[in-house]
Amino acid sequence: MLFSTKRLTAILVVGTVCSLGLWGQAKQPQWKDRAEYDLYDSILKAQDNNTKIGLLQSWEQKYPQSDYLDTRNQLLVQTYQVLGKGKEMMAAAKKMATASPKSFFALYWINLLTVSLNDTSPAALADGEKYAKVFLGIMDETFDASKKKPEVTEEAWKKERAMMESLAYRSLGWVALNSNKSEEAEKNFVEALNHNPADSQSALWAATAIIRQKNLEKQSDALFYSARAAAYDGPGALAPDIRARYMSSFEKNYINFHGGKDKMDEVISLAKANTVPPDGFKIMSQDEILQAQEKELEQTNPQLAVWVKMKRGLTGPDGASYFASSVKDAHIPGGVEVGGQKIEKLKGTVVSSTTVTPRSSAVKEVVLGISKAEMSEATLRFETPQPKIDPGTVIEFSGVPVEFTAEPFMVVFEVDAKDVTGWPKPVAPAKRAPARKTATKKK
Repeated sequence: MLFSTKRLTAILVVGTVCSLGLWGQAKQPQWKDRAEYDLYDSILKAQDNNTKIGLLQSWEQKYPQSDYLDTRNQLLVQTYQVLGKGKEMMAAAKKMATASPKSFFALYWINLLTVSLNDTSPAALADGEKYAKVFLGIMDETFDASKKKPEVTEEAWKKERAMMESLAYRSLGWVALNSNKSEEAEKNFVEALNHNPADSQSALWAATAIIRQKNLEKQSDALFYSARAAAYDGPGALAPDIRARYMSSFEKNYINFHGGKDKMDEVISLAKANTVPPDGFKIMSQDEILQAQEKELEQTNPQLAVWVKMKRGLTGPDGASYFASSVKDAHIPGGVEVGGQKIEKLKGTVVSSTTVTPRSSAVKEVVLGISKAEMSEATLRFETPQPKIDPGTVIEFSGVPVEFTAEPFMVVFEVDAKDVTGWPKPVAPAKRAPARKTATKKK
């Protein structure tokens, strides 16, 4: 993320920090002499910001122990901001925090710049964590009810605190994410969201932190947070074109994980209306769906359950090795027990057949649909040609797989006719009626 003066200014304007008076001085300072005041006055009147920086540095050299140290550092930070010099802003803010450890102004900018500057060096990450924790630690004191001005509403007071806490948690999450502490990062980004539901960037980073954990059980939450960033369109939401890009990415990831678009709109609506996943939220993965189907099939259709399990193994990432080690040259299904039943044959529907020659009716191969009647999934290859069989005929068989292709999916079985049931018997040729004799006419 590149440093952006425009972006930082926008964030500052969104809050009510200035109007709440949180950057004010605790005591009335005193000028060392008239010369110090004149130097300060020249800084305020300077039109060129680089000139202003030079005067501020001169003030620092001549009056290092000034009572107006915080004022000087604030001016340095603000002037560097106008010049778009983020690193110099950070250095000035840290100098201010060293002199005044509870400076709200300094801690605010340090937390904001920790993320914006994208400095992932160990020292920068350590400072980011330290100052974020300090910032959280001064919230009770800073937002003490006795410090609230009468013209500031209770709602605005609480909202501003929540925004500042969200900033600190976001900084902690970013530090953890770049320190390869994914679980800690997730926790802090979720806290940032809870304090500021409009923080779509924290939602995206929460998704990233979860994905890095490589925990299948949590991928539903990763998809939820991605959808949240893309779907949320309330106050403070991302620009429409950015949300559209994130929505496209979410849809692609959802389909890859779930296997289709079903219930995707429900997830989007849920994410738009909720900051974090509701209790019990779950998106089933393709594998979980198949496993659930297999368990149901074991009771309702054990023959199909055997085929579905084998097909899932063949279509997986290690399908070729699975075929070579567990399927090829084995007798399938081989009396495997499923749901308390021994499965001796698989059941399929004839899709097409291949005859010995174009003019012959004798069949040497037949293609079956097993998962569904219209799918071409298995080829039965006979050593002895078989009688003609029509598409749509349902047969049962067992055989030995000898070939397999993943795309298009096909398993070729060598099958003995005696291991097939349901094949129609050959039709006997019709008997021809005897020819009638023609009576001989008398001459």
